[in-house]
Order: sequence, then C-alpha cells, then structure tokens
Amino acid sequence: MTKAAIFHTSAATLGLFQNLSAKIMPEVEIMHIVEDSMIRDVMKNGGPTPAINARIAGYVQAAERAGCAAFMTACSSIGASVEQCRPLTNMLVTRIDEAMVDAAISQGKRVAVLATVETTLKPTLEFIRRKAAEAGRDLDIMPTLMSEAFVALLAGDNATHDRIVSAGLREALAKADVVVLAQASMARVMESMEKPAIPVLTSPECGVARFKERVAALV
Repeated sequence: MTKAAIFHTSAATLGLFQNLSAKIMPEVEIMHIVEDSMIRDVMKNGGPTPAINARIAGYVQAAERAGCAAFMTACSSIGASVEQCRPLTNMLVTRIDEAMVDAAISQGKRVAVLATVETTLKPTLEFIRRKAAEAGRDLDIMPTLMSEAFVALLAGDNATHDRIVSAGLREALAKADVVVLAQASMARVMESMEKPAIPVLTSPECGVARFKERVAALV
C-alpha cells in the first residue's frame, strides 16, 4: 500500500482531513503530521520565517524517512514554504489549495478571494497570481479580509463568525465570476445559504481528490 503524508499546522484541520482521506483515497495509507504550534507562530510573525521553513523541511524529510511517497500541506499559509522543499526530497510535494486555484483561474476573469486571516490571504493571492501568469490568464482579483470574523472564531463565537463571512460572501457573489474561500473554516456558511449562481470554491475536498490523482500516478 502506498503511504503519503498530510501536514497540519493546527489540530483543528485533523478531523476533517482524516474523514476526507478515508472517503476519497482509502487505498492510500495516510500519515497525518500535526505541528499544533506552527500556525500561531506563522501568524505572530506575519508569515513563515527562516526558522519555520527549517521546521517544515524537517517534517518533509521525516515523512520521506517514514516511507511516504508524497507529502501535502493542509495549510495554505505555508504552501510556498512546502513547495521550496521539493529539491530536498524524492517525494511528490504539493499543497492543498492547488486544485482550488486551478479551478478558480479557469472559471472567470473576476475572482473574489475571501479570508479571515491575513497570513492565509496573502499567500493565496500570490499563488493565484502566479498560476494565472503561468496560464496566460489576465484576472481581476478582488481580495476581502474579514479579520473580525477570525477574532470571533477564536473566542468561540461561531455565530458572529458565520454572520460576518456570510455577509462578505454575499457581497462577493454580486460582483465576481467565481469566489475562493481561502480557509476551510469558512465553508460551513454555505450550508445555510441557497446554492449560489456562481462557483464558490474551497480547498479541502478538491485538494484531497487532486492528491489522490497525483499519488496514483506515482504507482
């Protein structure tokens, strides 16, 4: 059985990805690596530092030593840092938001990107711009940061978080061709809304499906 690693910078994403990987790629043995303090360090420093990048590289190398054929980060905030580890290993190294970004740049010129954390919004925008340039796509990218929603989430006030995100999403739906929700924690607001007329993209499910395809291609 092929073995692959999914890296988490917070325990908050572990349950979601355990369920998704069991559902979507049961034929692959998944090693979940959780570094529960890393996202706090990334946020405190405004992004990955050289010391944080060194820690990430250590986890990539540990996954290879454990017999993994592939490594994926479940955190968009460190996606570029994980990509930089590719020369260090023979494993496939990828990021959860790759499939989401590919879909976004192919589905319209006006792309709204919503986030509640700046350290997620910035790298997501950079990734979208890079992938659009590689594809020769000229996009109108419209970012929205709703930091007050994340403050509410940290305080355990899910209702306020969802109200703020829902309002931001409705505004984006009125002006965009496609909407990107940069964090998995935002996706649940879709459950209480009517099906939107335009695509609203999140990374977890499409990211794991893409990971399955790429791992299968290694066999």
